[in-house]
Amino acid sequence: MSGLFSTLNVGVRGMTAQQGAIDVTSHNIANANTDGYSRQRVTMETTRPSNTSPGQLGTGVQISSISRIRDTYLDYQVRAENGTMGLNEGKENVLSQVETVFNGLSDTGVSTLIDKVYASWQTLSTSPQLSNTRTVVAQQSKALTDQLNSIYKQLKTVKDDCKAVIKQDVVDINSMLSQIDKLNQQIKAVKIGGDEPNDLLDKRDLLEDKLSTKFGITIDKKTYGGEDLKATDGATGDLTLVKSDSTDDVKRFSYVSSITPSKDSTGAVMTDGTYDVTYYKNGDMSSDNNKVTMTMKLSESAYASLDQGRVLVADKDGYAVDKDGARIDGKEFIGGDIIGTVIPAGATGTKNVDGTAYQLFNPTTGELKGYMSVQEDIDTYVNQLNNLAKSIAFSVNAIHSGSSTASDDTATNVLNFFVNSAKPTAAGEAEITAGNITVNSLIVNDPMLIKVGTGNSPGPTDGTRAAAIAKLKDVKLKIQGITPTSTRSDFLSGVSAEGDSSKLLTISSAADGMTISSYFTTIVNGLAIKVQDARQNVTNHTVQLSKLEESRTSISGVSLDEEMANLIQYQHAYAANAKIISTVDELLDLIVNGLKK
Repeated sequence: MSGLFSTLNVGVRGMTAQQGAIDVTSHNIANANTDGYSRQRVTMETTRPSNTSPGQLGTGVQISSISRIRDTYLDYQVRAENGTMGLNEGKENVLSQVETVFNGLSDTGVSTLIDKVYASWQTLSTSPQLSNTRTVVAQQSKALTDQLNSIYKQLKTVKDDCKAVIKQDVVDINSMLSQIDKLNQQIKAVKIGGDEPNDLLDKRDLLEDKLSTKFGITIDKKTYGGEDLKATDGATGDLTLVKSDSTDDVKRFSYVSSITPSKDSTGAVMTDGTYDVTYYKNGDMSSDNNKVTMTMKLSESAYASLDQGRVLVADKDGYAVDKDGARIDGKEFIGGDIIGTVIPAGATGTKNVDGTAYQLFNPTTGELKGYMSVQEDIDTYVNQLNNLAKSIAFSVNAIHSGSSTASDDTATNVLNFFVNSAKPTAAGEAEITAGNITVNSLIVNDPMLIKVGTGNSPGPTDGTRAAAIAKLKDVKLKIQGITPTSTRSDFLSGVSAEGDSSKLLTISSAADGMTISSYFTTIVNGLAIKVQDARQNVTNHTVQLSKLEESRTSISGVSLDEEMANLIQYQHAYAANAKIISTVDELLDLIVNGLKK
């Protein structure tokens, strides 16, 4: 009797094990298209045998574990490639927009407009007596300045778009880190209970894959399935973002929304490099309760880095921390007097810090790095465009006014052709940029004010001044040496012959100079090379990442053909075990009912 009941138990265990295997197989099939899912496999082992004569007798089978199939080395490779891919995609996306903004050498591009402007001056020099030739000069010049204004504005818009992507990345990153931290604790709890949290592990791995596209990460495995997650910071080393042991001693990120010059007690803008830097804790701009303003002094390089980076290392509550990891609370100020009101840590409002106290996140790879670094390229193109605008204004104004220095002296009939739209005076000429350059409104309204000839009373057919301006097309100017503070006299130093409004001032070529057209062509060609390199990098890394993903999928992905084959195998085994139970039932019925006869 005991033998038949033992056989019955073996059949039950067999059915239970095969049922578990069918459940796992059906789970795999159901998640065949689930992003981040790793196929699971049932491991079976024999149960403890019973001791009988002449030896041990097997008691059946049981499921010892349900494990997921995963290659950690491929995970590492995919995440490293994700970071590189994110970096190159970010660069390629932005540089392609910049290339579109410049509009290359098309019919409506700057290069074509520059040629048209000088051509109109040449036509004016040969027909100075015609009023329409003066009108064409004014209109073509205005079209050029409008195009420069437009490009400048669009480049600023592209840069603002980069900042918007960075802001959203900060919010997404902090959210993913919180989810990973929570999953860490859930996984440990399941592991400590002796079970395998396969689906939780998949969720954590998927989040880590997504996070690796934002910046480079390193993962340290800990006991009971826990992980420490760190971000590689190019300036300070690794930043611990998640710890296996739940703790508040981890870092998060906050977003700098604005950097504006501070104002003194009278409301005047301060010019000593003092700025009000406003950031939002954890990048959450949905409430002003998350808003914190720090008043600090920044050098030009520190301002550029903060403007392009925008991501501050913060504590778990989102408050910015210094390089030692301490929360910036305004109680300590390194160098100089404390600016503004000191408030305690944890409070909202104004915080006072030295320009070197905060910790700016500097990822070495990933989407964040791509959008941060490409802003430096945008700033470079803006500066080059500003140099172009200044060189056009300085050179044309010098010949048109007959002076190598800017002047508003109407007594000598000085008239600048190009002006700063925000400050249309001689003092504003040094602040001309591609964003504010325009044709003098007096000339736009009355093209007859354009100076065409020379002498106190130029003749009706005297086009010598217009011809001199037309020749600027082929003059090599020191455009690359222009700085934001350069004046007309700085620009023309060593390449001009002084004159006055009634005489002709000529500009000679500089040995190390460039023509206006060639300078812009150099900008466009350099941009084209950068875009081509970025696109090629994206193509190459797309292929590499695709191969790695294919390798990982071949190991961790669900094969429906394989799962269907397993399902048939488990089905047959289940049916066979059921047959054993049915046979034992018949035998028991024979023994029990047979005794009655």
